[in-house]
Amino acid sequence: MAPAEPALRCLAVAVRLDAKNEIDSFELTHLLDDLAGSGQWMTTLEWLFVEPPQSAAGEVTAPVSLPEEIAVKAILADLTNEPHRILFDHAMTPAEIRRWRWVAFQMDLNPEGRGRFPWERGHG
Repeated sequence: MAPAEPALRCLAVAVRLDAKNEIDSFELTHLLDDLAGSGQWMTTLEWLFVEPPQSAAGEVTAPVSLPEEIAVKAILADLTNEPHRILFDHAMTPAEIRRWRWVAFQMDLNPEGRGRFPWERGHG
């Protein structure tokens, strides 16, 4: 039997665009490190939901996966931002967590063949 997965949340975070009209990944990394902590989150360019959330009034967003307790910390920290950057909070289903774990494996290939999230790898 597979071990139980930890409770994960996915936040829709409003992103800033650079001069090429692409996501400013440096700015997003800095924001997420400030809100959640370095190595405590993971993001992709694709929504990995069974039912992706609706967009927020034309905002460009990035999905950010993180442990539930870190998500609460990030949401509370974002309350001091104006405007708020965290637009949605989604409790992930087991199928969604498996998709994120597959992405984690692609980012950190290992002999065990199991995706490890950044917060599980112990460096960040």
